[in-house]
Amino acid sequence: MPVPRSPSRVRRAFTLIEVMLAASVLVLAISSSIMAMQYGIRSLDTARYTTLAGQILQSQMEKIRLLTWAQLTNTTTGPVAFSTFTPDITSAASEQINRFTCTQSIVAAPSPFNTTMMDITLTATWNGIDGRQHSLSYTSRYGQNGISDFFYTSH
Repeated sequence: MPVPRSPSRVRRAFTLIEVMLAASVLVLAISSSIMAMQYGIRSLDTARYTTLAGQILQSQMEKIRLLTWAQLTNTTTGPVAFSTFTPDITSAASEQINRFTCTQSIVAAPSPFNTTMMDITLTATWNGIDGRQHSLSYTSRYGQNGISDFFYTSH
């Protein structure tokens, strides 16, 4: 004859509702982790290309600052004749460089300095991995006799 079980010895298992609740919490945690990882990758891409854009713009600004006033303002071969520029980067980085569009604007400074100063604006624009457009600009002034000469002699 079978022995009846006492209530304290009854086996208990998870119910279907408890399993479904645990699974939904797990799915929520995993999907949140994936979304956070995607956001981190986008941020890393933006930081990486912002740094590279800064290096490109700084290099171009230094090249322009090394020119004489006559070279800078030459409307045929000088940088004032061109609205774009090509970054000076090795061919090993050409895949990254191809993502950039680099423009420059070199115009006379506002009056009364329009004959002795130029306003220089360099801009690098690129599309991030998320498809959004990003941009970085550098702005400076170039004095005919050097920026230091302008400050010392204009007062």
